[in-house]
Amino acid sequence: MRSMPHVCSRLSLLLILVNLVVVPLPAYETHGVRQTDGRDDTPAPERAVEYYYQGRIEAAVEEFRQLVQRQPQDRGLRSDLALLLLEQGRHAEAIEQLSSVDDPLIGTALVLAGRPRQAIDALAAIEQPSAEQLFWRGVAEQDAGNLQHAREAFAGATRAQAHLPYAYHFLGQLALEQEDWPAAVEYFVRALRQDANLTSAFEPLARARMQQGEIDSAYALLGRAEIALPWDLRVQRTRTELERHYPHLREEREAEVAARRVIVSAPRVTALPERAEDAPGVRIGLAEDVDSLYLKTGGAWQLKTAYSPDPQADGERDDVLLVERLHPAGVRVSCDDGFELYRGVGPLELSYADTEATTVLFDLAYGHGQFSAGREDRSYRGALRVLSWPDRGFTVVNEVNLEAYLLSVVPSEMPAHWPSEALAAQAIAARSYTLAPRARFHARGFDLLGSVLSAFYRGVGGEHPRSTEAVHATIGQVLMEGETPLNAVYSANSAGYTESSASVWGFASALVGVSDKLLPRRDEAASPAELEAWLHQRPASHSNHERYSSYSAYRWSRWVSQEELTSRLGQSELGRITALITRGRGTSGRVERVEVVGTEGTTVVERDAIRSRLGGLRSNLFSVYPKLGPDGLPSYFVVTGAGWGHGVGMDQSGAAGMAAAGYTAAEILGHYYPKAELRRLY
Repeated sequence: MRSMPHVCSRLSLLLILVNLVVVPLPAYETHGVRQTDGRDDTPAPERAVEYYYQGRIEAAVEEFRQLVQRQPQDRGLRSDLALLLLEQGRHAEAIEQLSSVDDPLIGTALVLAGRPRQAIDALAAIEQPSAEQLFWRGVAEQDAGNLQHAREAFAGATRAQAHLPYAYHFLGQLALEQEDWPAAVEYFVRALRQDANLTSAFEPLARARMQQGEIDSAYALLGRAEIALPWDLRVQRTRTELERHYPHLREEREAEVAARRVIVSAPRVTALPERAEDAPGVRIGLAEDVDSLYLKTGGAWQLKTAYSPDPQADGERDDVLLVERLHPAGVRVSCDDGFELYRGVGPLELSYADTEATTVLFDLAYGHGQFSAGREDRSYRGALRVLSWPDRGFTVVNEVNLEAYLLSVVPSEMPAHWPSEALAAQAIAARSYTLAPRARFHARGFDLLGSVLSAFYRGVGGEHPRSTEAVHATIGQVLMEGETPLNAVYSANSAGYTESSASVWGFASALVGVSDKLLPRRDEAASPAELEAWLHQRPASHSNHERYSSYSAYRWSRWVSQEELTSRLGQSELGRITALITRGRGTSGRVERVEVVGTEGTTVVERDAIRSRLGGLRSNLFSVYPKLGPDGLPSYFVVTGAGWGHGVGMDQSGAAGMAAAGYTAAEILGHYYPKAELRRLY
């Protein structure tokens, strides 16, 4: 592979492992990796990389092995081979390759191989260790049972480099083991401040707070963790234990929610501009499989069914209603005092003649399975529909004017203090995405979810004057793919390179991959070592703007435990997981499929499911290596990644960075959606 200019001086954890020269990825066009045609005239290094991107890891290993035999002193080729061997869980062979060129930083590989004492010797021999080397020294000392030495090494790593969330996480674990509760709380909190996606800190942080007597704080954190980590039995056990010892906690929480139903009133909103009245309506799924829900009305209301034009009930502002599931099907609606207003099957619709009225939904759980999960009271414009189903809870749907919906979506998806041109671009992209034809959720009774699985929708509480101005200024403006609104998806951070829909979802469209304007284009795929280098760099780009990109969104790491991975996969028949093998990558390096190899079987996880099922990863742009435990099987899978979200379409951080550099909304959209046309539909 051709060498490229150095763009970042900071070495990374796994760069230390392979002793790489830091280089950017080769420039690229917006097409996929060239498929090998089997011709003998293809250069062997290029053929090996093609195999790697096609997911033919075994063939790539064999090709690199032959290259190493011909060029035994080529450190780069040995690094490529070692990385592929590590991914497969072939640690001994990887170490042999690195040792063959007398790599003085072999210690990290020894840590991953479950050889902590050898790793300590290798890492201790380094005269001026980097922050990453100190971190791995801490891991090795912890694995060897030298807890105080581990604590010293992790502390040294954080002094050398302030942003090391996992160093703080491990310091928290050590403090917990040593019953230093204040230190444990401090370290876990610091880890979460640096990376909010480090959800494995929730339960131990709650335990440390319990030991300090911070019972209410621990209980609130466990409540959030139950929604964020529904698979984590530790969270459920710890919360159950806490409620058993402190039965008043549940009672106090229920009383607090009941008090809010008295105090809180539904906010009044400003009616939409007249030109927004031509916008279509949209149905947003707010909650599913609900057993009971309290709501409060914001004006004179009517409750109707689909089977009769006459209202089943009506009332005034500040009425509190309870909706409950009936078994085996149907719902019951009653006043707060128990008086029954309706009993039967849905759908039911609660609506207002007053367009400035809203409805409060109390204690609504949101963000299931996501680190941002929680509960809060939320208020919504428009009408509410309740759909009942046989043998499961009811669904709550918000029927609302598209432009009113965007008033909440835009600031929920992009901070309202970001540049106005970025907000305008976000408004147009979100409008286009909402109007694009899709039937995915129709069988469930709505068009889109109110979560990040569709678009983040917080209701009236998320609205802000700056984003409202952006929505009003762009009313009716839509990106078009031919005569159809473009499915203008977007994600938080592309890491500098977006990807095509063909790679991420398996279908071709106008959504193609583009490079950040401050980064080189690509015209060829990266070798394993080049891709690994890229994942650890922090090059200057619009996506990496200091004001509009979080440190852990642009580049990140995730340690996924064997237990978490098994729980998320829900396939105990696989046995212990031994390797996660990437089976195909897009041009940007994003993983298309992962083969999960277990002691008793294998399975394949594809495309969007990879992020959630393999450990709550921020993106599919990652490398992954197993870290072996004392039994010789992986205890963790160490993931190093870049970007946040699926990586298709507009990069929200990149859009803000471009706006800060003087680009207009139209120019931003033209960059991220180069095959779309901007039109006004109404």
